Amino acid sequence: MEKIFFTSDTHFGHANIIKYCARPFASALEMNRELVARWNAVVGPRDTVYHLGDFALGKISEAPAFLRKLNGAKKILIRGNHDRNARQMLEVGFDEVHEKLEWNGWMLQHHPIATNRKLLCGHIHEKWTRIGWVINVGVDVWDFTPRTIEELAKAEESPKEYKCRYCGEMLKRLQNNVAHRDGNCVGASKES
Repeated sequence: MEKIFFTSDTHFGHANIIKYCARPFASALEMNRELVARWNAVVGPRDTVYHLGDFALGKISEAPAFLRKLNGAKKILIRGNHDRNARQMLEVGFDEVHEKLEWNGWMLQHHPIATNRKLLCGHIHEKWTRIGWVINVGVDVWDFTPRTIEELAKAEESPKEYKCRYCGEMLKRLQNNVAHRDGNCVGASKES
C-alpha cells in the first residue's frame, strides 16, 4: 500500500546548517548520506513525499543528484525561503511545486503562522515540534526522517512561549517577535 510522508528543511549540501542547528554530523557529506539513508529506510518506491521547503542549498546543478537518490514515486515541493523559483525546482526533478497547498484538511506551507486551521510547516528547524494543530515537519525534530500524518499528529505539544535571551521577556512562538530578533530588543542594547 502506498504511503504519504511529510518532511522539510533537509538543506542538502549546506555545511553551516550542521552548526546552526546542532545537527549530529561531522560534515555535509555525512549529513547528505544520512538524510538519504533515513529517507529511503521509510519511503518506498511507490510512496508520495511532500517536502515543505528548503530542500538543498548551494549550486542548483547539484540538487537533482540529491533528489534522484531519494525513494518515492511522487515528490511534491512546497517552496521554502531557500528554494529556487518553481520552474527551477521542477527542473531539479520535483513532480509539483507550490507556494502552499491544501491536503486532506491540512494547510501545507513552509512558514509557521498563528491559525485556527490544521497546518504542517517547516522553517523553524529544532525550535519546536507542535503548537496546537501547527506541526513542524522539519527533519531536525523528526530524527532526520520523513513522517506520516499519523506520526505527526501524535507529536507532543511544545511550550507556547519562550524567553528572550537578551531581555528575558516571555514571547509567544507563533507571534511576530521581530523586535527580539538578532538582539534588537531593549535588553540587547543594555549588554552592548
